[in-house]
Amino acid sequence: MHRGRIACATVIGFAAYALYRATLLPGVDFGDTGSLQTTVGTTFVTARDAYPLYFALGNAVLWLTRAEPAHALNLASAIEAAVASGLIVLAAAELSASTAAGVAAALTFAVSYTFWSQAVIAEVYALHMAFIALTLLLLLRWQRQPSDERLLWFFGAYALGFGNHLSMVLLAPAYTVFLLAVAPRGWRSMFEPRIVAMAAACACAGALQYAWNIHTYWLMPDPPHGVLETLQRFWFDVTKSDWRDTMVMNVPRALFADRAAMYLFDVRQQFGLVVPFVAALGLVVLWRTDVRRGVLMAILFGANLAFAYDYNVGDTHVFYLPAHLIVALLVAPAVASAGRLAAMGAPAAAGIVAVYASVRGYSDYPALDRSRDDRPARLLDAFTTGMDDRRSIMLADLNWQVQNGLSYFSSVPRPEIAWTRMPEVILYAPALVADNAAIGREVLLSERARATVAAAYGPLMPIVPDIRVVVPALSSAADGLAPGTRYVLCILKPSRDSPLDRVELARLIQRLGGDAGALPPQADYAAIAGIVGRAPSFVSAGSRPFRLHHALDGVDVEIRLESWLAFDTIRRMGFGHVVAAHQHTLIVERGVSFVAFDEHGGALTTAYASNIFAPQARYLIRTGDP
Repeated sequence: MHRGRIACATVIGFAAYALYRATLLPGVDFGDTGSLQTTVGTTFVTARDAYPLYFALGNAVLWLTRAEPAHALNLASAIEAAVASGLIVLAAAELSASTAAGVAAALTFAVSYTFWSQAVIAEVYALHMAFIALTLLLLLRWQRQPSDERLLWFFGAYALGFGNHLSMVLLAPAYTVFLLAVAPRGWRSMFEPRIVAMAAACACAGALQYAWNIHTYWLMPDPPHGVLETLQRFWFDVTKSDWRDTMVMNVPRALFADRAAMYLFDVRQQFGLVVPFVAALGLVVLWRTDVRRGVLMAILFGANLAFAYDYNVGDTHVFYLPAHLIVALLVAPAVASAGRLAAMGAPAAAGIVAVYASVRGYSDYPALDRSRDDRPARLLDAFTTGMDDRRSIMLADLNWQVQNGLSYFSSVPRPEIAWTRMPEVILYAPALVADNAAIGREVLLSERARATVAAAYGPLMPIVPDIRVVVPALSSAADGLAPGTRYVLCILKPSRDSPLDRVELARLIQRLGGDAGALPPQADYAAIAGIVGRAPSFVSAGSRPFRLHHALDGVDVEIRLESWLAFDTIRRMGFGHVVAAHQHTLIVERGVSFVAFDEHGGALTTAYASNIFAPQARYLIRTGDP
């Protein structure tokens, strides 16, 4: 491999790391991220947790940095995404025979919206992209110069990748067809005993990563009985069979057209309008120069696209990432061919693509900058104020995303917090309350836990609001805002368990200077912007996501509603953004998101309602005499 090519890959990797490091989420987050952050640093990794390689690397970063686990695992993603960017340079250069084209392809993907968003939080997808790029690179190098050693490297890397994400299996059809098609002594040679033995040995070695997860079974209160039950439980947990069976290939056929519209929206969000056409040209070029490579890339793209397209999960956008990576890789052969045909040379053509990627990166930078996002920690800190295990215990029934954040919060920064899930104790709640009252501990409840206790036990367990936790009304967000203050209010269709309080919403609009008529209709997406003390400057609503620019008293404001609510229930980067004066002013969530800001785009007041970032009420089970 050329030293110059490796040098370029190293430079791109370091540049990508600097970008992701600058926009890194500083601490805990909700959702799957919170669960991963809770698990890292412990040797107790169950088969349900899975991802043994991911956690091993996260533990290494945690040990090296001595940082808080949440920050360390976020940083691990930035490192893995940077490595992926460098490997993409090498893989794309191998695909196109041009280092400059490889750099262009890597830059295109490095600043793509979803990949960037996953590179700054604790998630498994940055490492998954690194393994896709690595295995493709090794496979193409083996085609160019076949040897058992190079084939062994490919088998080993592919098997190792399963320790991070089982969707590596989606690469198998394309890789198998390619191996059989390019085998130097014919397809039958791939079934020679030594080749089969190499593949089997690598598969077994890769599977050994999961011995960590299996061993954890024997540390649990109910270890399995015998090898067969162990393997059955392991397979059920590691593949999450209880819910994947209802999600894989389970998008209702009536929604296929909307799913197609979502995919087109998602591709445009990643690359704009130009890159997909360039990638299509790249596939044509590849098909004409080496049909076997063309078939390889087409099957890789098709298999990953088909899986994500029919995967009925709330964060489909992250499962499109492998297909997006193939699109970016196909930019390289198009760039190399354009450089030759236009007599400008591949470096000049690559430079044009690099400028295009840089412009898109500059545009998206504010929206993807999570470096000041401490919303989860602030929400949990307010919700758990005054709690410690000597005086209180919480019975919680929260949205699963918030609950994962609470698991981390009560394990690392606030280990003195004692809590348990209400569904696990509801059958013996009176005894639990009595035992805690006997040792002087109060029993606290979340909102849904309060409803559960009230329905199950009624007046036998009197409940009162815990006045130590203040839940301000949405309309109070207008308190203290001086006339002339700029604001944006976004209203996205909430999830079913968080209905909108349209009365309180109308009250907020009126206090900002509008009237009830300014309240938009019940559309999926709506935005209101204006100046406090005046009628709203504009009101926009619709059934599809939109992006618009508007000047508020001399400040350029961009409202980006960047989600597809028919399918998106989870958006770790937010469901949209408000960017003012090219600063990240507000992350928009489902439900109500509000911000008032100054002339520099700095947030003065933010407020959320009907979503996971809305303030959480707390209640107290009253014991003893009133």
